Amino acid sequence: MKSARKNKSIKINSSEFGTLSLIKEGLLGSCSRLMNEKESKQILKTGKFKNESFPYPLSFTPSDCNILKDLKPKDLLELELDGEIVGHIIYQGQFKNDKNFINIFNPNTCLLNDENSFYIYGEIELYRNELSFYKQEFQRIKDTQNAQKITAIVSSFDPLHRAHERIFRWTIDKADLVVVFLIESYEANGFEFELKERYLKTFIQNYLPKERIFVFPLKNIDIFHAHLNPGLESIIAKSLGCTKLVVGQNHSGLGMFYDANQPKSILDEFSKDYGIETIILPEFVFCDQCKMIVSTRSCPHGTHHHLHYNANSLKDLLRAGIIPPAVFMRKEISSLILSALFPQRLKNLQQLYQNLFPTDGILEDKSDEEFYQKLLEIHQMTYMV
Repeated sequence: MKSARKNKSIKINSSEFGTLSLIKEGLLGSCSRLMNEKESKQILKTGKFKNESFPYPLSFTPSDCNILKDLKPKDLLELELDGEIVGHIIYQGQFKNDKNFINIFNPNTCLLNDENSFYIYGEIELYRNELSFYKQEFQRIKDTQNAQKITAIVSSFDPLHRAHERIFRWTIDKADLVVVFLIESYEANGFEFELKERYLKTFIQNYLPKERIFVFPLKNIDIFHAHLNPGLESIIAKSLGCTKLVVGQNHSGLGMFYDANQPKSILDEFSKDYGIETIILPEFVFCDQCKMIVSTRSCPHGTHHHLHYNANSLKDLLRAGIIPPAVFMRKEISSLILSALFPQRLKNLQQLYQNLFPTDGILEDKSDEEFYQKLLEIHQMTYMV
């Protein structure tokens, strides 16, 4: 949408646009605008905003602060993304970055901001916002099902493995509705967001009660992708209307400790302030003695009997073109990933399929995905002498 007025504009990237969308939709707490200096300093000093725990100020600094010259309150500062005007900020003022503090737009960096930069504050208006659509769709499903107990899971599912499936089933058993916040990958070898969204929906469609799961994609939003501050996950879950948040004990930012023999984490403060229950699940492994997926708390056998669901190792296998055993991943998921990573890998695929696998005599074109699935089925067979 182009503005007819000659307003100043600032260039933003897709991640900044995504974070602005979260703020505008009220998914990062009770504040739906960019904060002023007093509010920002209050969070830096107390870690709270309106008596609620808040990890970072909602403060934004343009990439080019020279654009702020001669701006007056209520002027429109347009937001340009990839050559398109996607919204504007109703400018109310600015303040200098004299404390070198991080903010919601760069929470995962260790670099200090330029002391000569300025933060702006004011109301946000966006001309397109996919998060608004997902928020409304979630509310519709919640009202239709009259869901009261709503549990949130925040994960990159990179890749989606059997331990995730165990978490899904445990969560669904105890909730009316489960919200899955699908976040970006942060590792260099992470899978593309569209691929993750595709295999997550394939799994839900085939193996879970799909009417009780809502996928909320957080594409191009980097503030969650390193799992460095689980407090943000509590905030977005509660802001959407969830009553519980499920996280694993290996969450990188959890900071677990024991007090009077009781497990504690940094989420306890957020749970108290936001009124959301936090469930910390133990690590799930496959025990070759129990012959099933178990938690490390409930299994009596040692770690030398445990197969671990290590996401990076599974990705390394897949990127090397190796199919992970079905005990780690469902064949539908690994086949979908391999077919996306290695399109048209086998030139004589049709002949291979017909020569190796049973057919009904009808010549049909088989996809790479079907070939990998059939190959995994054969891997699972045992030959008895």
